[in-house]
Amino acid sequence: MRFELGLAKLKDEVYRRESLRRAYVIYRSIFSPEDDVIFIHRTYYRIDEKRFSKIRLKRFFITSLENLRSCIWPYEFDESDEEFYTKEWSVAVKAKEIRMPYVLECIVNDDFMRKPNSGGRVYLYNQTKGILFHMYDDRGCDIFSANKDTLLPFYHLHRKWILDYNRYQIDHLLDEGLAGINETDDERKVRSELNDKKVIDSRINFGQNNTCHIMHHFEVPFVNADKFEKEISFTSFVIRRSSIMNDMVTFSAAKTEALALIDYQTHLMSMYGKKYGTYIGWSYERLDQNKE
Repeated sequence: MRFELGLAKLKDEVYRRESLRRAYVIYRSIFSPEDDVIFIHRTYYRIDEKRFSKIRLKRFFITSLENLRSCIWPYEFDESDEEFYTKEWSVAVKAKEIRMPYVLECIVNDDFMRKPNSGGRVYLYNQTKGILFHMYDDRGCDIFSANKDTLLPFYHLHRKWILDYNRYQIDHLLDEGLAGINETDDERKVRSELNDKKVIDSRINFGQNNTCHIMHHFEVPFVNADKFEKEISFTSFVIRRSSIMNDMVTFSAAKTEALALIDYQTHLMSMYGKKYGTYIGWSYERLDQNKE
């Protein structure tokens, strides 16, 4: 599962602090102090670059390290690239031995060009629970497990923080939410063509800042209205009832985001419409900095 940590509507230190808060809440919900954890640190070097000493990892722990292991892997992001390699250090510890607030701050600081920073990518494998935790940067974190039932409690606990971009796939993987609601090839084609036409008509350049306030519109039978509103409320879209007429309720679901991401938005929203009523389409408002 992929969770959204950094919120685009927040700025600077407020953004940074919210990213840290969410990451720590998710971590604390997964790891108990006595859990057995494999702490993994990966760094990437050119083949002619000096390797760093293992002493760099001591700062992440409150106790001294024993049985620290290291290995060399092909370059993680492109195994065919022979000019780089992955250096991995790993150590087995108890969760309580990890200076986790410090670790998370180091990860967040990487993108803010601040110190201390992580100096690489950090993975924590909870051997006790069979879950891998990876905060990749200030924007988000992933949790993995070989057993989907292991992930279900965290789906329900942090459902609102699931990254909307991946929400549909995660729902299907875990048989939750939109599982079983599918789009036909013809429906996908019509949706894409409508999106393309509206984007072209907008004359918004995706190569520049194209953040917009995007609104999706629905008609939902009154009998389904509460269930529809509740499920949308688990996303980061802001849901609003507009009117009731002939046993139908009209809704709007809004999110401020790059218009370049309209395809995933319309797919997700059209699936909610298909589950509970009818998806009418979308409209947008350009932010001041985007206006001509």
